[in-house]
Amino acid sequence: MRRSDLLTLGIVLAMLAMVAGSIIAAGWLPGLGVILWAVVLSVIAGAALAYSNFPSWTAHLTSLVYGAFVSIVIGITSQPDIMRINDWREKTLLLVDKVITFLQEAASNGTSREDVIFVLILSGLFWLLGYSAAWYSIRTRRIWHVILPAGVTLFSNVYYYTGTAAMAPFLMGYLVCAVTLLVLSHLAEREAGWMAARIKFTRTARTWAVAAGVAIALFASLVGWRVSEATTSAAGRDLLSQLIQPYDELLARWNRLFANLNNNVERNVDSYAQSVTLSGPRNLGQEPVMDVSAPPARHYWRATSYDNYDGLTWRNTIETVTNAQANDTSLPLNGYAGRVPVQADFTLYRGSDSVYAPSLPLRANISSQATFEMAGDNRVDLTQLKLPVPLLPGNRYSALGSMSVANVAELRSAQDDYPAWVRERYLQAPADVPARVKQLALDITADAATPFDKAAAIETWLRDNIAYDEKLEAPPPGVEASDYILFDVKRAYCNYYATAMVTMLRSLGVPARVAVGYAQGEPVIDFNMPDKAVYHVKASDSHMWVEVFFPEWGWVEFEPTAGQPPIDRFLPEANVTPTPIPTTAPPTPTPQPEATLPAEATSTPEPSAPQPQDQQANPPADSANPLADAWNWFIHSPLPWLMALLAIIGIAIMTLRHIETAGLNKLPGIERAYALISRYAGWLGVDKRHHTPYEQASELAQRAPNAQTPVQQITDLYVQKRFAASKAAPSDADAENAWQQARQWLRRALLRRH
Repeated sequence: MRRSDLLTLGIVLAMLAMVAGSIIAAGWLPGLGVILWAVVLSVIAGAALAYSNFPSWTAHLTSLVYGAFVSIVIGITSQPDIMRINDWREKTLLLVDKVITFLQEAASNGTSREDVIFVLILSGLFWLLGYSAAWYSIRTRRIWHVILPAGVTLFSNVYYYTGTAAMAPFLMGYLVCAVTLLVLSHLAEREAGWMAARIKFTRTARTWAVAAGVAIALFASLVGWRVSEATTSAAGRDLLSQLIQPYDELLARWNRLFANLNNNVERNVDSYAQSVTLSGPRNLGQEPVMDVSAPPARHYWRATSYDNYDGLTWRNTIETVTNAQANDTSLPLNGYAGRVPVQADFTLYRGSDSVYAPSLPLRANISSQATFEMAGDNRVDLTQLKLPVPLLPGNRYSALGSMSVANVAELRSAQDDYPAWVRERYLQAPADVPARVKQLALDITADAATPFDKAAAIETWLRDNIAYDEKLEAPPPGVEASDYILFDVKRAYCNYYATAMVTMLRSLGVPARVAVGYAQGEPVIDFNMPDKAVYHVKASDSHMWVEVFFPEWGWVEFEPTAGQPPIDRFLPEANVTPTPIPTTAPPTPTPQPEATLPAEATSTPEPSAPQPQDQQANPPADSANPLADAWNWFIHSPLPWLMALLAIIGIAIMTLRHIETAGLNKLPGIERAYALISRYAGWLGVDKRHHTPYEQASELAQRAPNAQTPVQQITDLYVQKRFAASKAAPSDADAENAWQQARQWLRRALLRRH
């Protein structure tokens, strides 16, 4: 082994030790120090195989066998329960059983607590990192194949780690090793060039270059470390805040100037931020978002809610957050009467950073961060299950929600003695709401005796008197949103309907808030399974609605949006009561939900159709327009795909013709035909540099046998015209005809080749 290779392997080993050390220091599991054996052994095996005479694939397969063996041994020796067994065969079988159990849990979206799986994964990962680093350092000299995989692993660990252990030393060590490897690689290339050019150079150049590289790396690391500490300190944050304030002001003015722009940008992940601003037209598509399997009822797939309103923006001011495990029942949830637990199974086609739940969230079978507020008596109300890492398209999960089944009589019986935590947060209103908004609320509810009657009256008035319009422009500067739609434009979509209803209710002393997520979508009910329905939810079902608080019954949904069907206040049939996730249900005070079931409620509620006045308030349906019907039929038929395919084929043919004849159209017929077959000869891999015309024709005929006759004819004509002293000039028309015959076979040969 050359001394330079020995130095390189030592630096590679040190770099991988930095990566493994960061994972060990993060303390994801106790006893992870065993993965250092995978680092050391993989580098040794990689170096040995790189110096061997094995072909690449033989060496790689040998490494995989060694790596699997080492990973299994590391996995067994890291587990005390396995090491207590004396027989290695029994140890191996127990390890295999743990792996199979883990795979079964993974397939069923379950939960596993097997530490050995993580050890096996890390051992395999570091075997691959160590082997590939040694292989690329010695056999192929591709230094970036060494640096980048190790760097991605290290930075991924640092990114996801949120503990108190210092990661800076590992980053600095990695940076020093990476820069040193780059210096050595560059120096090796320069030395090879110098020796080829017979230029003398001192052997101490390597030592000085490595020393300079290490010094530069250390200086850069220290400067970066100090800068990062300064920017994350209190003084640093204050300075950055002052520097960025003009930019924030400029950005706010820019958004205000262009408030009418469509405010729904297509994303792969739905992000429910701490605030939502009422803006201009919505431009929602028909892309699928999710499929939800749940009992037939009127559903809302709720993501979160907002409590604070400033006249244009809704914010969530609840900041109490705790980690919630899968199916977590540790939170002391507040219990309310007239509610049933509803389980829904979600299949996502678009990602989300929040857990959707039917109505109010209770828990889910995936880990999340629970946002909650204290509801008195050491009880809490959940407002959101936030995901630190968003779910992605294709993910599946189950969530349990609490759905109100209180009927009209029960909600009318609710008192208005609201708890202090409700009054403090959910009666807030901006100071700039005009007095006429409250006066309109008083006029609408003049005959309403109870908070429920007031909410129902405002809900009905909005549905009957405000037209549904997704092309609504944003409010002018200084105009409060509810006043804008109630008196200025008398048009709205869901965000504005919900805002107006909550603003009017709060002005009357009725606590309310807005909730966001998705409306239930299109239900498909299987009559063979009457207790389940599948709801197809699209992007156009994105929705905001109203939740009103009733002291005994909790938060109850209201639907003021004319574009949505109204809510029927009746209970589902007892034998199709949704089945909860099999965990302990939250405490529910008496009376129990079942005790409120009226005797006459015997039918399962179906999604209600809009009432006649709602249909009048909506824009005309597409089905009334024959042109729209024809267009919908066309875009959902195979014709667009067929037309696109024909267009692609036509463009390909035109492109090929242009490439064929580019620069040759001004040549005489015979020279042009010969140049064309010569061009195809090059595309088909015929080396024309040392071939005569006839040798080229012979090589071309081997690649396109069917084109042999016309190619030979074109070659004869070209040779005759170029080299023969015949008085009878060969015909350009004969060459053109021969080219037309040869072209189809040459094209097919080219297609087969590629």
